[in-house]
Amino acid sequence: MQMNRYTFIPLITGIIMIAIFIMVASTLTSVWAFIPGVIISYIFYLNTYNKKSPEPERILPLYLLALGIQFIHFTEEYLTDFTSEIPKLFDQEPYPMDYWIVFNMIAYFVFILGGIILFKRKKEFMIIPLFFILVGVVFNSIAHILLSIYAGGYFPGLYTAIIYAVLGPVLMKKIFDETRTNWKGVINDL
Repeated sequence: MQMNRYTFIPLITGIIMIAIFIMVASTLTSVWAFIPGVIISYIFYLNTYNKKSPEPERILPLYLLALGIQFIHFTEEYLTDFTSEIPKLFDQEPYPMDYWIVFNMIAYFVFILGGIILFKRKKEFMIIPLFFILVGVVFNSIAHILLSIYAGGYFPGLYTAIIYAVLGPVLMKKIFDETRTNWKGVINDL
């Protein structure tokens, strides 16, 4: 792989994201799960948007729908005490509500910028919307469903995660179709 602005800028963006998650993890330990998501997002970027950028109108409506659902998901977590329930799984104290809210609001602002990045076709920053799609939608869905299975019933965030269980694969398929990803390349790049 040759390093150019379309591989270097997303790499640096990913490193910055990882550094932020490491700092935030001292208070919100569950963000450790986001670090592998950054790496996966970068690999996914290299094999999708880096090779071919789809037309924004093919991805952006689903992206914005997913982002809107994320606000509802945040509300569900807030109303069902996610900040106490997730730390209990790790034998930790509840997350400080103000810290959790600020982290999420900043993240949502960045994900809104991700929509602008998609619209403006800023290829070198596509790791941001891809991170939201892969981690905020797909991983979030899987994690909440597995947490509910582990808890033996409802776990905060489950209902909106079920919506993501449908929307996430649809969004991923749209990206695959639009970028005509050659997944043999992914295996060779690893």
